[in-house]
Amino acid sequence: MTESVARPSSNRARQWAAGAVIVGVVVSSAAVAVGRSGGSDSGSPSATPSTDAVNVDAGVRDAKAIAVLSAQERALARGSQKAYVQTWDQRSAAQRRSATIVGNLSALRVKALHARYVAADNVGLSSDEQRRLGGSAWTADVDVAWRLQGVDLADARTTLTYTFVARGQKVFVADVTGATGEHEPIWLLGPLDVRRSDRTVVAATNRASAEQLDERLQQAVADVHRVLPDWHGHLVSYGPSTQDEFDRLVAAVPRAYSGIAAVTTTVDGSRDPAAPIAIVANPTVFDGLGPIGSHVVISHEATHVATGATTVAMPLWVAEGFADYVGVGSVDVPLRVSARAAIRDIRNFGLPDELPNDAAFRARSAVEAAYEEAWLAIRVIARDYGQGRLVAFYEDVVRRPNAVARSLRDNLGITEQALTRTWQTYLRTVADGR
Repeated sequence: MTESVARPSSNRARQWAAGAVIVGVVVSSAAVAVGRSGGSDSGSPSATPSTDAVNVDAGVRDAKAIAVLSAQERALARGSQKAYVQTWDQRSAAQRRSATIVGNLSALRVKALHARYVAADNVGLSSDEQRRLGGSAWTADVDVAWRLQGVDLADARTTLTYTFVARGQKVFVADVTGATGEHEPIWLLGPLDVRRSDRTVVAATNRASAEQLDERLQQAVADVHRVLPDWHGHLVSYGPSTQDEFDRLVAAVPRAYSGIAAVTTTVDGSRDPAAPIAIVANPTVFDGLGPIGSHVVISHEATHVATGATTVAMPLWVAEGFADYVGVGSVDVPLRVSARAAIRDIRNFGLPDELPNDAAFRARSAVEAAYEEAWLAIRVIARDYGQGRLVAFYEDVVRRPNAVARSLRDNLGITEQALTRTWQTYLRTVADGR
């Protein structure tokens, strides 16, 4: 693929109490730091800060910064939080920041943080910030890689902005933040409440979110297992406290996801199928959901994780219909509620001519009904061919996302036109309340 997989949210969750059932979303990462800052591919620092910003030799400065990063990596590998904190500036704000970060890394069981110094930024700090730090200071792009031990099979990778300060002959880290346009690691937020079980990991910035997500994630494991008994993977979920924290975690422009309850995304925004994946709850919507709504949302998202659909550009009616087959199917809600938008549209406009296309999932006026119609199409397949053949069809589409017609023929022995006619008949039955 040349573009990221971006799947829009549904506004259909009014029936769940508030918010939206969201599909798996991968927000593409920004250009790598090298391209953004002008550094070389070899990783050799090539940007030289102006003499009025930093009064130490650039080569010496960068070498010492690289040494600090190496010292931090060794400290984490040894499990020495004290040694890690000692690499930070001794000012109280930096010490508090370092203690929070290393505490989060420990709680998440991040045993290694591989950091590669890319390039210094000529204009990263204002004169006021220079004065506040009280020393020769600069910022630099640093590529980092990490994974949750025992959970992730590959590293997540992103670019962070490090602030370094020279104190005499020594260099220390003064701050670390997410780089513009990059997914910010959860461990850079405030102190985390981390909960884990054999199959789940939750990291949230407040206790209430941690408790709720922990319960919902464990429910989701059971819900997914009922449909996909051969799945034995892990689920990871993040619970930020504010919209701003959510936006930073998924690298979103402000308010772009203001109506979304949760997204499933690779942690670093990459399209690599092996990249770590997390379900990120949006507090401005998710916190308003009741028990049924939050249950449906998380089990829906967990289905994307379990089936590897997050990085696959498959037709949305298959991806979202199947995710709702698991999520909505896990709760006892009557069809007049769970298919309310579809029933309304059928009564007002008649039966749809075709299965929902991808554009319908992006149209505010149609997205609610699109999700429900896709879910009802999947229900029809399960009703007529059994859950086992439904799963075989779905998994075949994941493997061959551009060959749905062939997957229908190979696994169900039908054409898309035949499925559409059967689905239309079922929609009429649902709309008539029969």
